[in-house]
Amino acid sequence: MNGFRCELHKAKRRHDFLICVLVSLVAFVWEYQAAPKTAQEAAMAYTSLLFTSTLMHAVIMPVAMAMLASRLWDVEIKGNAPKLLYTLQSRRSLFAAKSLLGIAEIFLITGIEMTLFAVNGHLQQYADVLPAEQIAYYLLCTVSVNIMLFFFEFLLTILLKNPLPAVCVGIAGALIGLFSAFMPKGCSLFVPWGYYIPLSRYYIKDWSRDTHTVIYGTQGYQWPLLIWVFVLMSVLFVVTWRVIQKKEV
Repeated sequence: MNGFRCELHKAKRRHDFLICVLVSLVAFVWEYQAAPKTAQEAAMAYTSLLFTSTLMHAVIMPVAMAMLASRLWDVEIKGNAPKLLYTLQSRRSLFAAKSLLGIAEIFLITGIEMTLFAVNGHLQQYADVLPAEQIAYYLLCTVSVNIMLFFFEFLLTILLKNPLPAVCVGIAGALIGLFSAFMPKGCSLFVPWGYYIPLSRYYIKDWSRDTHTVIYGTQGYQWPLLIWVFVLMSVLFVVTWRVIQKKEV
């Protein structure tokens, strides 16, 4: 726990929590602007917002995860600080503290976003209500993909000893992830940055050019893909730990 407290102090100095709030606010503004405006669209308002959120996550979250992961190791890169840190704490303690902080920041972003999501619905006075299991599935998918991308970017930062490439990969991943929304579903499965989209239960079933009205369809839970995300997450977690354990300083 001492290692985690040290990471919290570093995060406070880096203003990491301000970044988490800003990411959530960007998501809220995006969702607010994309909110249904007509009475007919308001009947499926939450469905529309959940669909829009998956596209928004494919753009914002890869960059946000790259920023969080690179900043976690940035202070250690400067002045070859790991040499000193490893005399004060074990590599296991350092990795556990940074991983726990990164995951906590991801939950913070998601929690603030969902709170603002509910506020948005209240302000817009949406009539429809989503079942709790659909919200739980949405949260599970969002957090899982975020953690997977976080450890991928964290691994890049440690291997390259430079936070900039990880951020560049996050930006490129955001563009590729958004483009994957227009790919055949089989192709989108090879783009981890855009997994928010194929994991979604909602898709555009019909769109009227004359009235600009969108009708959304619902598909089943994408458990095989979600399990694959958990596999990737676990592999990246183990590989990152092995790299920290054996990397020369």
